[in-house]
Amino acid sequence: MATPLGWSQGGSGSVCLAFDQLRDVIESQEELIHQLRNVMVLQDENFVSKEEFQEVEKKLVEEKAAHAKTKALLAKEEEKLQFALGEVELLYKQLEKEKLAFEKALSSVKSRVLQESSKKDQLITKCNELKGAINPDELNDLEKEVQWSWSHHAVCSLYSPHCASRTRCHLKP
Repeated sequence: MATPLGWSQGGSGSVCLAFDQLRDVIESQEELIHQLRNVMVLQDENFVSKEEFQEVEKKLVEEKAAHAKTKALLAKEEEKLQFALGEVELLYKQLEKEKLAFEKALSSVKSRVLQESSKKDQLITKCNELKGAINPDELNDLEKEVQWSWSHHAVCSLYSPHCASRTRCHLKP
């Protein structure tokens, strides 16, 4: 650093000492100013204006309110979902019961059909045996008699109560 005006370089030791001390103070202040400028630059880079802060704060409040509203809506929808799942479970159980009842009824019908089919086969066999045992003329006479009996009974049962039981008919041939 240059010697200030009015000071001599070869002066007394105390002036020189004071000058050196003053120079050291100035250098340290300049270093401190330089550091403070660096801090200010960093603060400016990281600084948010009051208006920006208030705007962000307002958005945060709005977002928290929207979040709370969404959370409440979600809770309602979860409740509806749980109710619907319970209904589905009940319907599934009911469907299972109905399925079992249907399978049981179907099995019963199949069993009856099998029994009836067996009876039919037995009757056909008997019929074929009887056809072989009876001559055709006797069979025709028997068929005519059965036919007359059924048609006569339909008419006769309207007028005669004892004929309704098919036990005896006053018009029997």
